[in-house]
Amino acid sequence: MTAESEPVLGIDLGTTNSACAVVRGGRASVVRRGDDRIIPSVVAAMPDGRLIVGNRAKQRRAVDPSQVVFSSKRLIGRRFGATEVQRMRETMPYRIVEGPNEAVLIELGGRLLSPVEIAANILTYLREMAEEALGQAATKAVIAVPANFTDAQRSATRIAARLAGLDVIRVINEPTAAALAYGYIEDTDRRIAVYDFGGGTFDVTILQITRNVFEVLATSGEMFLGGDDIDEAVMGLMVHAFERQHGVPVRSRSIGMERLRAVAEQVKIDLSENFSSGIRVDDVVDGRGLEFALSEADLRWHIEPIVRRTVPVCIDALRVAGLAPQQIDEIVLVGGTTRLPLVREIVAQVFGKPAQTAINPMSVVAVGAAIQGAALLGSLVPISTSTGNFAAIPNSAVLLDVTPRSLGVRTLGGFVDMVIARNTAIPVEQTRLFTTTADNQRFVRIQVCQGESEDFESNHKLGELTLSGLREAPRGEVTIAVTFEINADGIIEVRAVDQVTGARQSATMRVLGGLDDQEVAAMASRMGGEAGAVARGKTLVPGP
Repeated sequence: MTAESEPVLGIDLGTTNSACAVVRGGRASVVRRGDDRIIPSVVAAMPDGRLIVGNRAKQRRAVDPSQVVFSSKRLIGRRFGATEVQRMRETMPYRIVEGPNEAVLIELGGRLLSPVEIAANILTYLREMAEEALGQAATKAVIAVPANFTDAQRSATRIAARLAGLDVIRVINEPTAAALAYGYIEDTDRRIAVYDFGGGTFDVTILQITRNVFEVLATSGEMFLGGDDIDEAVMGLMVHAFERQHGVPVRSRSIGMERLRAVAEQVKIDLSENFSSGIRVDDVVDGRGLEFALSEADLRWHIEPIVRRTVPVCIDALRVAGLAPQQIDEIVLVGGTTRLPLVREIVAQVFGKPAQTAINPMSVVAVGAAIQGAALLGSLVPISTSTGNFAAIPNSAVLLDVTPRSLGVRTLGGFVDMVIARNTAIPVEQTRLFTTTADNQRFVRIQVCQGESEDFESNHKLGELTLSGLREAPRGEVTIAVTFEINADGIIEVRAVDQVTGARQSATMRVLGGLDDQEVAAMASRMGGEAGAVARGKTLVPGP
């Protein structure tokens, strides 16, 4: 099979919406299924146990909100005890519970599913969309993730893809994918800032583009900041208006809250393009409706503190890159939240110039991922010519990315020994020596984290690395060289060698909140058989 006939899907698995793109005939475009192009990242359980995905699933939020899972990307790869998970437990209509190894589980359709399985259902739907559009099987993919995703979150995304029948040839950072799409379209040599304000996460990445070389200079982000927070603010205004109009509490009524949440998102979208938005919800609680109007000026007053949280992140990225705002040639916007006028104004304030608006912020990440996939297989990818026309030529992009968080291990006193510093170019590896502290010690345990604090507990705890099967010897005589590698996907790999004998040692990482092989096998069985064989597409019902 030639590279041209073997499509590679470029997938943007978003918090709010997802998209899939592919390069065909030297052009990258987002695939469609009927009217579906950008699909809601929503999975719902029907009364008969079937799982549905996309627009039809989203519509179930006003009917049976406890059986509709949305914004689950905010949960993937996290420990149950994480602050972000506990916040979601308080606000989401679906039930979030603790599983083995501090894992997060979601109650849906009478079953407990991992956020990985929710993501796998969405990815399966996207794969099937692409296969219908292409008229052939498509199993290879490049998946984009937030730049600040941890190792656990990246690994969980890879597992979800595997469950969906996809072979992930690369995990790419969302801002890098956006820059890749922009660079090919503009055929430019310049520094750009990618301002990525999605549904659940925010990050900004500074890149130098020199023809087909895309070098990340710095990245910074906040992992729990996004359009969902703006929706919550608008919903809060609607709740207040309803309770003022009727004197009836609504916060304890899940169906009423979800009807308001759905409308709040639409109000936000309306105010991205209009000066005002007026809506009526006929039945919020017990037949009582809501008349609600909001101006763009009022919206910005209520959400400006949320949007302003992006400013120090931008400043931090510029500082790490060693650049002043005026040294940025172009700002590329990613994510639907960037359509809000307030967001664009604050971007212009930070960088001293308006962002470019020629690229669709909703699809640019998927397009960039597809271009990377085609380049990896040597396919034709688009690049502009000096005449302004587009030619299809073979061209492999060189991506020089960085690790967004420092990798460290716990030392005595609860401090951190930083092994690989934040914003180090990847792939990268570093070696640390560990020795036994007792006679005939057969194993060593090492706690691993990602983050910038000198205090271990203040960082994101990845888990525990165990070096086992050590040879018996007096304490201090067994020294193990442990090499930590962050590969091109941003995923950590570990290997260990006895310094004296040269023998390879067993090195296993127990990731907190992670999944073991048995759990993944059980998920694969459910995807293959339970609820009508989701992985074969018999449960994934397209939206209307």
